[in-house]
Amino acid sequence: MSRIWTRRGFWLGGGALAAAATAFAFSPRAMAFHRGLGASFGPVGHHHGFGRFSGGAEGLRDKANFATDWLLRTVDGTDAQKDAARRIGERLATEMQPLAERHRALHEALLQEFGKPEIDKAAVERLRTEGVTLADDASRVALSAVTGFADVLTPVQRGELLQWANRMHEH
Repeated sequence: MSRIWTRRGFWLGGGALAAAATAFAFSPRAMAFHRGLGASFGPVGHHHGFGRFSGGAEGLRDKANFATDWLLRTVDGTDAQKDAARRIGERLATEMQPLAERHRALHEALLQEFGKPEIDKAAVERLRTEGVTLADDASRVALSAVTGFADVLTPVQRGELLQWANRMHEH
C-alpha cells in the first residue's frame, strides 16, 4: 500500500509542479486552442495559445528561470537543485520556441483559410490535424520537463508543492 501511495504521491506532486510551472513560466491558455478553434482567433485578432510566448527564445528562458526560481524558493530548494532546474527550464524554453513558431504559422494559415470567399474544408481539416499534432508535441516536451523537475525535487518537496496546488484549487 505504501509503495502505491508513494508512486501516487510522486505523480500528484509532479502534477502540482506541472501546473505551477505552466502557470508561472509560460501561461499558455491551451496548446490545442483553448475552448476550440474559435478562440484562437477572434475580434481584432486577439490571440491565445502560444501567443504568450512572445519575446523569442530569450523571453522564454527568462520566464522559465523566473518560474524555476519561484518554485524552488517555495520548497526551500538547494543551489544544486536550482541549477539543475534552471537547466531543465532552459531546455524547455529552447524546445518550445519552434513549437511557438509552428503555432503562429498555423494560426496565420487558419486566418487565411477563414478569410477566403469559400472555405476549403479539406484545408481546414488538415490544419486542425496539424494543431492536434502540435498540441501532442507540446505536451510531450512539457511532460519531459515536468518529470525532470520532479526528479530534481525530493519527495517531501513534491509533497509541499502538491499541498500548495491543493490550496490554490480550493479558492
